[in-house]
Amino acid sequence: MIKAIGVILLRVFYHTRVENRGFIPLDGPLIVAANHFSYLDPIVLQSVFPRRIYFMMTELYFEGRGKWFFKLMRCICVKEEGSNISALREGIEALKKNNVIGIFPEGGVSKEGCFQEGNPGVGFLAMKSGAQIIPAFISGTYEALPKGAKILKISKIKVTFGKPMRFENNRPIEKQNVLEITKQIMEQIERLSSNMNK
Repeated sequence: MIKAIGVILLRVFYHTRVENRGFIPLDGPLIVAANHFSYLDPIVLQSVFPRRIYFMMTELYFEGRGKWFFKLMRCICVKEEGSNISALREGIEALKKNNVIGIFPEGGVSKEGCFQEGNPGVGFLAMKSGAQIIPAFISGTYEALPKGAKILKISKIKVTFGKPMRFENNRPIEKQNVLEITKQIMEQIERLSSNMNK
């Protein structure tokens, strides 16, 4: 459903480009990690992705009138504060079934359309599961629907995928290792954004 909505939206109103789609593995467990500059990001990402994505979404998405939609899509609810052990376990179980987990390591949507510090959940998932990680940079969604906006604007949207990353899961799952892997993933996403200007 989310893919159909996204395809219609992007084809009718936006000129959407995709770069390096061939980097995406078509089978096996996979984590796609992207920047988060707009509430449009999950719709855009799923619409250009060849596989079904099970998104890990902040609990704010599960409040209000739209909560039924995210429950219907079987999104994984992530708390803004406190422990997220249950969400991480749910993510690991999905990866064990060769599914794709979508995660925005920065957590909430950026107010200024700038990168924020990555949360360690993505590093933990990468280490615990041993799944490949596809970094992705989404541009144009901030211009189309920045945080707080209620009206969509026309904007050129582009999704750039990076080469798959993999971290061996035989390393101790310690805070320092998790933070280092999270940092490496965020660096790859930011590198994709800088490549767009070349």
